[in-house]
Amino acid sequence: MSSNPLEVIDVSLEDAATASQLVQAASSQGFLFVKGHGFNAEEVAALFDVSKQFFAQEREQKDKLAMDKSNFGYQYGVESLASNATPDPKETLNMDPLNIPDIEGKHKLESAVTKLQDLAMTIHRAFAVGLEIDESAGGAAYFDSKYAKDKPSGSVFRFLHYPGQQSLNPSEQIRAGAHTDYGSITLLFQQKNQEGLEIYSPVSKKWQAVPFIDADNDDEAPPIIVNVGDQLSYWTAGYLRSTIHRVKFPESVQRTGQDRYSIVYFCHPDDDTLLEPIPSRVIEARGNTRGANSAKETLTAKQHLLNRLSATYGWQY
Repeated sequence: MSSNPLEVIDVSLEDAATASQLVQAASSQGFLFVKGHGFNAEEVAALFDVSKQFFAQEREQKDKLAMDKSNFGYQYGVESLASNATPDPKETLNMDPLNIPDIEGKHKLESAVTKLQDLAMTIHRAFAVGLEIDESAGGAAYFDSKYAKDKPSGSVFRFLHYPGQQSLNPSEQIRAGAHTDYGSITLLFQQKNQEGLEIYSPVSKKWQAVPFIDADNDDEAPPIIVNVGDQLSYWTAGYLRSTIHRVKFPESVQRTGQDRYSIVYFCHPDDDTLLEPIPSRVIEARGNTRGANSAKETLTAKQHLLNRLSATYGWQY
């Protein structure tokens, strides 16, 4: 198995040491694994079954949920994550956490979204502790009011399917071009023997493969990959890193033509959240003047997202 360049952190502990670990990982690599996330193996296997059933349908059926400028819906071969690149050879279903579409297994998806929202808040509270946000500004609860479960946001629950193809052409091994994510954090489920995620490590300054990590026991789901997105990096004046990453099929997968499935939760603050400088003693001590700390105007989370969607799809809002 490949060596693992990322830390594996148990977020069930919810103590100061864990908060420090999370901030260290997020400010260095920008990616990490978390265990103690509350998902069991059966739950995650069921989610992948729902995903495979959806993508196995005829194209005509999937196109009934075609994506529009809301950023929700189905698409195939449209998204180009790397600038000036041809569209990535993959299909996706973006779902609104507030309104999961009426597909087979809907209740399983709704349950998973609730747990992912809770996990995202556990991580944000740890960030608040690790960033030493003053109690007068909310302390550990600083982010709580900015991520209400019942308010519109840019958050997306996404199914991904990368159809396999038997080819050793280097250009065809890239299945999702090099990019950063748009939101605050991303939570990613991947499957054993379906690796492909690579990060451009800020530490090693080279591309490094992210392996699959087994759970500590058969009942638990494997550790979930977490990474910082552009919004949180902007919000923290670049202290927490939004790291460039891509999906590149290993040679062994290209030889067999094996498909790859993954499931992602892109967590965003509520649309009306102001991306003001975070009152963090850690960030202030660095004297950082990037991102929100240097902006001439304060963006909302929605404005920040629409800027990124316009760049990706050419949509005008």
